[in-house]
Formats: sequence, C-alpha cells, structure tokens
Amino acid sequence: MTPDQAESIYRQGLIAAQAGRWTEAREAIAQAITARPGVPVWWATYGLVLESQGDLPGAVQAFAGALNLDGDLAMAMDGLLAAAETLTDAGRTDLAEGCYCRALALTPDTPAALAKASVLLRAQGLDPSKLLRRAAVLRPDRYA
Repeated sequence: MTPDQAESIYRQGLIAAQAGRWTEAREAIAQAITARPGVPVWWATYGLVLESQGDLPGAVQAFAGALNLDGDLAMAMDGLLAAAETLTDAGRTDLAEGCYCRALALTPDTPAALAKASVLLRAQGLDPSKLLRRAAVLRPDRYA
C-alpha cells in the first residue's frame, strides 16, 4: 500500500467515525496504521474510535502509542486522561493509576496529568502533595 492509499483509507475511516459507523472506522484506521504506523494523529483517532466502541484498554494503548510518537499531541493526552477518569469513576483505580503513570512517563511535565493523578492518590488515601507542587511549578496560574 502506498502512503497516498494509506491516507485515503484513513480518511475513509475518519468519515465512517463521523457518521457513527464504528466498526467500519476501526477497520479502516487500523489498515492505515498498519501501512504507516508512524502517524501519531492516526493512533489518537484510533483510540477515540476504540473508546466509542467501549474498548477502553485498547483506546488507552492507542493513545499511548500516539504519545510515544509525539509527546505533545494534545488529542492523545486528552484521550488518555479522559480514559483514566472514566476508569476512576468506574472504580477501576488500578487501571486508572496505570494510565496516569503512563501519561507521566511519556510526558512528565503535563500539569493536567499531575493534577488528575493527585486526585486519584487522594482517593486512595495517599498524599498527593508532591504531584500538586510539581503541577503548580509548571502552571502556577492554574494549580497554585
């Protein structure tokens, strides 16, 4: 498959996702990623599709894959953090903690990840002050 063909298949998947045809979207985007695995936005979009289908573990892996390629991709970080919040709300703090750890390992200077991880620590009865101090240093206007 040529790069242009992969781009075309990705766009078909994106159109299918926008129309709510999740299975078709998932298959097309997966094909595009197989042909060109180094496109971070495709991974993040794949994560959104998987999340829409209820495959939260798969979505987390896709968001992390996107962040491995581009640690500054806000779409992927937002997806990973949203997945962690969903897991926390569902009482799956073990999996949520893994998401936050992954987010912080991939992009350690992400104030939102630090702040949200601190909420999880507090819920687990642990002291979140180190994470909150770090978030405040990075974004004093928001977390101080």
